Amino acid sequence: MDVSFDRLFKAIDRQTFVRDYLDQRVYHEAGSVQDVGRLFSWDKLNDLLQRPKLWDGKSIEMALAGRVLDPREYCRPGLGRSGEPILRPDRQKVMALLQKGATFVLDYLDGIDPDIAAVTRCFERLFGTNTSCNMYCSWQQVPGYASHFDTMDVFAIQITGEKTWNIYDGRFREATFTAGIRPSDFTVEQHNRMRGKVAQRITMRPGDILYLPRGVYHDALATDSASLHLSFGVSPQVGFTVVGMLASEAPKHEFLRKRLPHFEDREELAGYLAAVGDHLKTMLSDPGFVDYLSGYLRERTFEKVTDYRLPDRAADQYFYVSRHRPEVLEADGQLTLRTSTGSEVPLQRGDREMVDWVLAREVFWLSELNTAHGNRGPAGERVLNALVESRVVFPVQA
Repeated sequence: MDVSFDRLFKAIDRQTFVRDYLDQRVYHEAGSVQDVGRLFSWDKLNDLLQRPKLWDGKSIEMALAGRVLDPREYCRPGLGRSGEPILRPDRQKVMALLQKGATFVLDYLDGIDPDIAAVTRCFERLFGTNTSCNMYCSWQQVPGYASHFDTMDVFAIQITGEKTWNIYDGRFREATFTAGIRPSDFTVEQHNRMRGKVAQRITMRPGDILYLPRGVYHDALATDSASLHLSFGVSPQVGFTVVGMLASEAPKHEFLRKRLPHFEDREELAGYLAAVGDHLKTMLSDPGFVDYLSGYLRERTFEKVTDYRLPDRAADQYFYVSRHRPEVLEADGQLTLRTSTGSEVPLQRGDREMVDWVLAREVFWLSELNTAHGNRGPAGERVLNALVESRVVFPVQA
């Protein structure tokens, strides 16, 4: 099952969100997520907690009065699957902390629940990177986390209860989980100085969705007896990812294996460093490296896509439809598909229905396309190949 952007948002389309909000500003939409009880619920939470071997001190977190608790405060020693020592949640300790109003968090729900995984994949397609999902339950007027920023873009979906979010005008620019600049590396006093003033106060109710760009300061407080919400964190791929790739590739280049000038010869050393910069610029602008990086990002985005249909073992192919939607133009009886980059793909009149079917989706399986339009035979293959060549559609190995 795949969840599309328009299943989660009703007042905005995907292209408008990308243009006006993505990594720019907060977006809130009331009641846009239908049937949140199917996505998650107290019953689902209780069912997950009945499977104790799913959870340990790394996949459960608790916070109280602005302090993230040490796992030893709510766990006991236990053994993992391979007999290694781990921490297991201790029900008595957990319940005692919950009675004090502690916030309770379950991590990595996208790897457990298929409905949550489907929503996660929607955000992965939108941003082109990995996304995970955590669950938060909190209690009326008891703060869990102090004001902070996150190193990922966050989508919060309110499941039950109400929660009021304070959004501050402060933002930690280009936030990443890097030692020295992680949220946990700053004191409460430093965070309070950097957060600035409250810019927005948003009360989330069941079915509401909230987008926070990474680095935006915020805090939240349950205003109902109990609040339950899901938080989808989109972890960006950033520039130093490319630097790491170059570091592994650089030793293969003879120029970059040259001896460095003597430390006394500063002018020679400066000249060599300038030449290194030129060499790296050449490497980065190589179309082959751009293709490699694009493929790497694509594979990371779709690495969790799967659709087993056992006992059917037939091969299938998964396709991603570009978020930059093309236009279908008609002039003098001729149909043309114009992409966002300005290239044009000539179409035959009989192609329109199949093209509209593809463009109405974010992703599709080849078997689905064949079911809908397989009777077109070679003509259908021609259209699909043209969409792939023009980068309107991307094949993804799954």
